[in-house]
Amino acid sequence: MKETTCRDLRGACDTEIQGATAEEMGENSKQHAMEMMQSGDDAHKAAVASMMELSQEEQQKWFEDFKACFDSLTDA
Repeated sequence: MKETTCRDLRGACDTEIQGATAEEMGENSKQHAMEMMQSGDDAHKAAVASMMELSQEEQQKWFEDFKACFDSLTDA
């Protein structure tokens, strides 16, 4: 199990996000962002909007880069 912060995943806060795989961490990050947006958090709304402005190819490249460095993240 690895952990990093929401901010390190292009998010807006220092909440710890954990996952056993890069994909699981990505899903947990997405769930966190959605919960924060639903609560009206403008910083998370802006972070999600920024990610959505990336092309599909740019988003895929970002995730591939994240997967490549996943093993170097802090153990939870």
